[in-house]
Amino acid sequence: MVRVEKDWSAEAFLEEITKEIKQKVGDRKVFLLVSGGVDSTVVFALLNKVLGQGKVLGLHVDSGLMRLGESTDILDFMKKNGFNNLDIYDAENDFLTALKGVSEPEKKREIIGNMFIEVKTKAQAKLGLNENEWIIAQGTIYPDVIETGNTGIGKVKTHHNRVDIVMELIEKGLIIEPLETLYKDEVRKLGEYLGLPKDLVWRHPFPGPGLGVRCLCSNGKYDDKIENNEDLAKIAQKWGGEIIQLPVSSVGVKEDARTYAHPAAVFGSKEFDVLAKCTGTYNHEDISTKLTAEIISNVKSVNRVVLSIFSECGDRKYSLKEGYCTKARLDKLRAIDKIVNNAIISSGEYEKLWQMPVVLLPLVNSKGNETIVIRPINSSDALTAKVYDLPMSVFEEIISKSREIEGIGDIFLDITPKPPATIEWE
Repeated sequence: MVRVEKDWSAEAFLEEITKEIKQKVGDRKVFLLVSGGVDSTVVFALLNKVLGQGKVLGLHVDSGLMRLGESTDILDFMKKNGFNNLDIYDAENDFLTALKGVSEPEKKREIIGNMFIEVKTKAQAKLGLNENEWIIAQGTIYPDVIETGNTGIGKVKTHHNRVDIVMELIEKGLIIEPLETLYKDEVRKLGEYLGLPKDLVWRHPFPGPGLGVRCLCSNGKYDDKIENNEDLAKIAQKWGGEIIQLPVSSVGVKEDARTYAHPAAVFGSKEFDVLAKCTGTYNHEDISTKLTAEIISNVKSVNRVVLSIFSECGDRKYSLKEGYCTKARLDKLRAIDKIVNNAIISSGEYEKLWQMPVVLLPLVNSKGNETIVIRPINSSDALTAKVYDLPMSVFEEIISKSREIEGIGDIFLDITPKPPATIEWE
């Protein structure tokens, strides 16, 4: 598949893709996993328009990796907007059992991607569907294809819709991906053209593997050398703060290839002093661009920089704990994710942001409470991203409300552009 760069319009694309869908589907019907995100919902609406609801069946899989109350909200939304051909399948136990004891990011993505296919097969059997009469559709978009290495550049990460079993089905002609040549902004335009409501079309992107890639995991052992070296000390002295490497790793991208390295944490910098005074809007320009570049270029074991915005103990002591994608940890993440989203919605900042991932780290402070990271960013295509300046009132609300969640301790703000850091931590 090669994307042809040309003037793009939703009307022209719809005319072209309608012919392609009908040709590929033929006499079969289409089965689609609908996450409730922008991409899968636009594909669902597209297939319903082209083929009619009688030839399309959507299935929302409650993987146990969804946001708080999201599966119920998705079903209500679909019915409200006239989509009566969507069912929900509860697969929480399947996914969490498969992820038990797994900590490596790529392995987690592969398991989640494979589980979606397994659940799809179980759901088809439960619904009495003959697999020979159906073809699968996916909401894959162009950045997914690029980052998985399917356009000739290096592999950054395995998307859940690009695991081996999915690639085999694609090669056999058993999967169609109507949006695979589109960027996110084009998908949104198509969604609007199809008549989907604005609040759905402009919803923040949410990863296919869900909170599975925002709930970082660890076996509790850390063998890598932490380089809190002279270079970090010199940079910290120059910027007026303290900088340490955290004993946890995250995924990044460098020269179109995947990296797996440490975040560096910045405490008490001059720029953070401005943030701490709660005056107006935090200006990230120097700290996210210059400081981040200086740290990452001088310390090879770092691919991401975070800024401390709340320290429960103040002693800068962190240790790695054993932790996996369990219901307890996911519920904790769901709770803080809800707080963060409520804060940006009530402040009017939601529509100004591209995305704001909330990440739970298996990293505890000296009181034994886990650490979270918030990542407000802006982008146009998800291939590059910049840090977004949030009003101080948003930080204040997040910090205040997070104190109500048992087991949540320190809070960091991810100030790293993409590249060198990916938008998601895994």
